[in-house]
Amino acid sequence: MRRRVLRWLRRTGIALVVVVLVVLSLAGLYLAWDDLAPVHVSTTVPGYTVDAAGVATHVEHWPAVHPSGQPPLVLVPGFAESTYVFSRLAPRLAADRDVYAYDVRGYGFTAHQEPYTLASDTDQLAGLLAALHLTRPIVVGHSLGAAIALSLALRDPGAVTGVVAANGDGTPYFGNDRTAAGGGGGVLRSLVTLPPLGPAVVTGVVRHRDPIRNLVASQCGPGCPTDDRAVDRWRAPFLAPGGVTALLAIGRQPLIGLTDDQERQVRVPTAVISSSEDTSFDHTQAVATAARLHTTLVADLPGARHLALLGEPDRFAAALRPQLTELASGVNPQR
Repeated sequence: MRRRVLRWLRRTGIALVVVVLVVLSLAGLYLAWDDLAPVHVSTTVPGYTVDAAGVATHVEHWPAVHPSGQPPLVLVPGFAESTYVFSRLAPRLAADRDVYAYDVRGYGFTAHQEPYTLASDTDQLAGLLAALHLTRPIVVGHSLGAAIALSLALRDPGAVTGVVAANGDGTPYFGNDRTAAGGGGGVLRSLVTLPPLGPAVVTGVVRHRDPIRNLVASQCGPGCPTDDRAVDRWRAPFLAPGGVTALLAIGRQPLIGLTDDQERQVRVPTAVISSSEDTSFDHTQAVATAARLHTTLVADLPGARHLALLGEPDRFAAALRPQLTELASGVNPQR
């Protein structure tokens, strides 16, 4: 009996090794084929490049239609996002103030330049404000971008007039005790994202429009553009040289973010926006975030999803404008 078990285990082990070798070989062959037949997307990317703390950073600028002396806005995209996520919202906010958006290092059309850490991302944002000669803007961080915006506010309160955490609380911690790091860093995730398997899977996804279209639609709702041109704006950064490699390098690490205690130490005026159908950041989480940030400025968009700023830009802008007015007043509405 023991011999049978050992023989079965040996055969099973050999079979598993063979399967792994076959999968890795196929992944390697797929990447080799992709190198020979890469996908090229024809998409116009507006904006320009500036040096932000040593990082070649892609920036878009929407000048104020009717300048009013209001603080400029700087928009920070979240995980795997680019300036495109603000493309419908920014023109609506530029009615009375200058609006800027940029690609965080490793994403979009900014340099794929490590290290991909919160400290480095904060350096980039501070460098961007210096490069653009912006004095105390209001920074709106979407999703994980909220972590970068709040990190700068914590590090240098005088650099910003206020911060809006939109569809994200700026922390990577979950669970009842708020100490479990969210995403990245685990052994399984590290193995899955390593070459050649990780690059082959992600490359296979971004080579085709439909997976991206379905993912965007699920996070955005019926108002989101999902035509081929819009989908290509999402795909283009990852199809550029180094795009997939950078995404996987970021994915192997824990999510960037502040701790709850660090958020409680933020003393600049803040505001929070959530969407009721956002599975990653709902109204309950928004209220908890506002409590840590000592603010009463909380807005919720009923029926909206994570990418409401792209799918429902009019509603999002209508919720954001009163918050911007309050933040510009210089008084932090505290509980």
